Amino acid sequence: MSATILNVEDTPENRDLVRRILESEGYQVIDAVNALDGIEKAIKVQPDLILMDINLPDLDGFSAVTRIRGYDQLRSVPILAITARNISDDRERARAIGCDGYLSKPVDFDELIETVARHLHAKHLEPEQLTEREYYLKEQNVNLIEELEHKLAELTQAYDRLRHFEQAKSNFISVASHELRTPLTVIHSYAQMLQMLPAVQNDSSAKELLDGIYTGVKRLQEVMNDMVSVIRVELAGQTANFSPVSVRSVINAVEADQKSALQHRQLDISSLIPSDLPMVVGDFKQLTSALSRIVGNAVKYTPDGGRITLSARLLKDVDHPDTSFIEVTVADTGVGIAREKQKMIFEKFGTAADVALHSTSKSGFMGSGAGLGLTIAKGIIEAHNGRIWVESEGFDKEKLPGSKFFILLPTQ
Repeated sequence: MSATILNVEDTPENRDLVRRILESEGYQVIDAVNALDGIEKAIKVQPDLILMDINLPDLDGFSAVTRIRGYDQLRSVPILAITARNISDDRERARAIGCDGYLSKPVDFDELIETVARHLHAKHLEPEQLTEREYYLKEQNVNLIEELEHKLAELTQAYDRLRHFEQAKSNFISVASHELRTPLTVIHSYAQMLQMLPAVQNDSSAKELLDGIYTGVKRLQEVMNDMVSVIRVELAGQTANFSPVSVRSVINAVEADQKSALQHRQLDISSLIPSDLPMVVGDFKQLTSALSRIVGNAVKYTPDGGRITLSARLLKDVDHPDTSFIEVTVADTGVGIAREKQKMIFEKFGTAADVALHSTSKSGFMGSGAGLGLTIAKGIIEAHNGRIWVESEGFDKEKLPGSKFFILLPTQ
């Protein structure tokens, strides 16, 4: 009967490669994708040998070995540590916690086959004598790792539940927005038709009431579009049409998109874009949508007669000379954002009230809605391997400290 080898490795490519090599030698190979999976399968299968990667996503390999050695039925199973870590004392540490051998990545095929064959016929032996201190330390380590194992299992279950609820919420938003579109479209159409009637056009009160209905319906449609966009933006990286994009073109498109709102609020907008700025790789429509939402946010929270400035510059990575980024900045002269609230504005459904932002437009409009614009912008930017953040001295309706939004995008 062929020997059974448990291969604990989180990287699929490495896991598949080792399995193919060992199976070609006639061994039966069982894969484990992380430490907890490895511990569970070691108890269930009781393999003849274990290959343990040290860099694992949950517990590290050393902790997993310590936990495995705590089971009587697994104390004599040979364990080989495998790692790409270049740490001088790893080899000694591996032997101290109960490993029988040590292989460095990338693993040499012949060395792997020879080391596995050699240790399969030599059972692991514990030291004959341990000092009292060593014994209690070892026992305590096993207990601590067992407790950590239980906590990780609880966290994994909680994460799975949250992911289920997140999916359920996304499904609900999608269905609800779809069901609401039809009646809203009907109301919108009838309001437009009523506005065209001569009797309404000659009656200022009726016209004002219909204008209110029209504005409310339009706002509801915008909120629903934002809610659906939050779901879609999670797939932005997969559905985007990536190609070289000019940042100048994106900024020009955003200025055109916001022209009406800027004029209505009497806001001045200017852009400072170097002529030799390189391209970025991305989806033109998605990047324009993201930047437009950020500029729209600046419009909403900058008092009438204020100023918005868009700028861009090239940044080099000092540690990696071949890597560069375009930094786009949107600066306004608005009411600013409280320091402790600056991360909250990118969260789902973080409304203007949550961050104590108040618009001071002539119309008296207060920032409202589902608070999804910046969430969508963040999702799009991150789908382009970029980053977005905000800086502000704080919230003050009198001094108007303003805010600066920064977008970092890798060049092509």
